[in-house]
Amino acid sequence: MTWKALLLAAAALAGAAPAQAGKALIWARGADSTTMDPAEVEWGEDAKITQNVFEPLVSFRHDSVELEGRLATAWTVSADGMSMTVDLRDGVTFHDGTPFNAEAVVFTFNRLTDAKHPQRPRVAPYASNFSDLSKVEAVGPRRVLFTLKTSSAVFLHNLTLFGACIVSPEAVKKHGEKFALNPSGTGPYRLARWDRDVRIVLDRFDGYWGPKPAVGRVIVVPVNSPQTAIEKLKKGEVHVVDHPTLADAKPLQEHAATKMDFETSMNVCYLGFNLKKAPYNNPDFRRAVSLAIDRKALNAVAYYDLAEPASNVVPPAIWRDTAPTPAYEYDPAKARELLARAGLASHKVELIHMTFSRPYVPEPQRVAETIKDQLEKIGLEVRLTGYDKAAYTLKTREESHPMYLQGWSADLPVPDNFLYPLLHGDNAGDLNGSFFNDAEFNAAVKAAQSERDPGKARSLYTKAYERYRAELPTIPLVHVKQLIALSKRVDYNMHPIEYRFFIATLRE
Repeated sequence: MTWKALLLAAAALAGAAPAQAGKALIWARGADSTTMDPAEVEWGEDAKITQNVFEPLVSFRHDSVELEGRLATAWTVSADGMSMTVDLRDGVTFHDGTPFNAEAVVFTFNRLTDAKHPQRPRVAPYASNFSDLSKVEAVGPRRVLFTLKTSSAVFLHNLTLFGACIVSPEAVKKHGEKFALNPSGTGPYRLARWDRDVRIVLDRFDGYWGPKPAVGRVIVVPVNSPQTAIEKLKKGEVHVVDHPTLADAKPLQEHAATKMDFETSMNVCYLGFNLKKAPYNNPDFRRAVSLAIDRKALNAVAYYDLAEPASNVVPPAIWRDTAPTPAYEYDPAKARELLARAGLASHKVELIHMTFSRPYVPEPQRVAETIKDQLEKIGLEVRLTGYDKAAYTLKTREESHPMYLQGWSADLPVPDNFLYPLLHGDNAGDLNGSFFNDAEFNAAVKAAQSERDPGKARSLYTKAYERYRAELPTIPLVHVKQLIALSKRVDYNMHPIEYRFFIATLRE
């Protein structure tokens, strides 16, 4: 479909639904969704849609990371931290017209966590976040009791995850595996249509329990090339580009019709090693690579000085004062010594990377080439290989993959959200693409999950961090400022974690 045709279609769609007042907001992003079932969501492009169609029990207040109720109105944690009672909002309806109640919450969590559930989703990437959940039960039409296997300091935060968004039981039972194409949530927008790799149309849900979105219709279009998307923004063919290149930030700020919005970094870009494959499983090799990377130069060349050199896989905005995190040393001479000591049969290595833009790596080819240049200075011969989204996800989970470029954006504003999914042995071969499975690290992270004393939790995170730093299964590179390009007709303020189309306004 041409862009002229898309704009005409948008106008026709808007005209076809006068109840959805106001013109459509056209939002350009890097790739299409793969699913609209929140239980199946693993990456940000899917979450951009599901976080506007579905709602969790708990969310974040305004543009902060302070917790507040969404579908929950209150919660009480038992003195021993082993259970939580949650009171639910009244008068809420799913998009399919069925009522939201305690049974819907029970259904959602049982479906997510029970491998034998008859409506189990095709995949459930975030089910492990609820591995400590023993039982969820309705103790009234508007009250749910969560019983845990162990005391948890992160369970309440986990309720904010897009995987924990509440689904309509009737819609899931009706559509089965096709629920991913026919979502029914309680969110401010409902799905109007999905034309694969062309557009997703969201209409304002007039039965929404809360404040109605100012924009009646949002049309989300995949535009793989940031440069193409930016040109369309300048011409007024789209109103938002959520994957601009860092190089374009200043020109877009200066352009007459566009502007930029920036948000605190809660992400990390890192270099990973497959600990099951030589030479990446060699500690001296990993230390040599670490010493060869100049993060300041990487920031200047590949991130246009809009990133922050990383000293921890957990962003400083989340790690705060947990423990000192000294900068990684840059010493090419020492790197060459370690490389010689590693006794490699060959200095030929491979670095794989994504070919699609992500917030932590807006220009993956440029980042990969910069790393390649730095590693070649210590005597490595680096072959670069790029993959699209589907292929890259599969590749980084194979036991035969080489070094890889990866990143993570916070789902939760807690250190556990980086340490557990990316590095804990429970997730080896999944989000933990390095296959890191260190008993001491695992124990410290697990203990921190159930430690409700902040001081003791910090000590456990410090212990885990020290093991991570000693073993180097991955090497954090940079934390990247979040940025979005907007038409000056659009008012929108990014949230550090959630995607919120429903707060946007579009002026004539």
